Amino acid sequence: MRLSVRTDWSYRGLRTIVLENRLLRLAILPTAGAKIWQITYKPLDADLLWNNPRIAPSRLPSNSRYDDVWSGGWDELFPNDEISVIEGECYPDHGELWTGEWEAQPFSSPDEVGVRLRYVTPISAIEVEKTIRLWREQARIDFHHRFTNRGRTAFPFLWKLHPAMAVSPQHRIDFPPMQVVLEPAFPGTLAGAAPEAQWPIIQTLTGEVDLRRVTPEEARQLYFFYGTHAKGNWCALTNTATGLACGLQFDPEVFRSCWLFATYGGWRNYNVAVLEPCTGYPLNFEAMKAAGRHRSLAPGESLQTNVRFFVQEGLRSVGSVDPSGNMTEA
Repeated sequence: MRLSVRTDWSYRGLRTIVLENRLLRLAILPTAGAKIWQITYKPLDADLLWNNPRIAPSRLPSNSRYDDVWSGGWDELFPNDEISVIEGECYPDHGELWTGEWEAQPFSSPDEVGVRLRYVTPISAIEVEKTIRLWREQARIDFHHRFTNRGRTAFPFLWKLHPAMAVSPQHRIDFPPMQVVLEPAFPGTLAGAAPEAQWPIIQTLTGEVDLRRVTPEEARQLYFFYGTHAKGNWCALTNTATGLACGLQFDPEVFRSCWLFATYGGWRNYNVAVLEPCTGYPLNFEAMKAAGRHRSLAPGESLQTNVRFFVQEGLRSVGSVDPSGNMTEA
């Protein structure tokens, strides 16, 4: 199929922009936080993102409780994760972006299609711009992000990508070598393990856990941790049954940690893994700032960076990703 960008779609009453080439199709919901609702690898008819079977996307008030309305797909979190007070202002659960109604300008050329998205946050006065590009004959999506402080004072923040990935016991999660740091306030089924370990093995009270493995839903596992000091700038997920791998590549100077939230039947009977490149940690904003792991924008200052999402067949694991986004097996 030729490159196309379509604006005549809607999903449950939400404006939907669909970008498509021969290999990939992605659906974006500008009025629902610019959520990427789905990424489909067309040769295998494989939907890569997890969509909540019980909760549909919708327009939501800014004070919504994220866990109770989470529809899945790919969101972004800024300037906080849990409800936080930043510079004297209270910020809603999971931040200001995911409930916003974004401006969207689709574009196309003979070699690419895409959409430029823009939103000005109502509390922090940050102008957020995101351009998503899909190229002819390439199984990759390119993102360009820019955050500009339109306020009059410096603003500290956290920014995190939040793609919810569809998983099964045939899937495997891969990171480069890194340190695993558990969150004591959210131990899940890793409770009792040492607070730090080296990826991918962690010792728990019930034995050794290989964090690469996606367990069956009946095991009711729940993992949450921060990946730090990584020896690479990527994270990946592979369906070992089909050989289809996908992953994210990012600037490690911007995203200095990569979190993982994974529930294999262990939380609300959901089966999903969220790979979360993030500018800092932990999720408590005051603790992150006290440790000096936050980012900050001076008045008028911008932060710009590129992110790549890539898909590749013929793999059973991912051990490395080269600068062009090609994956090789572990």
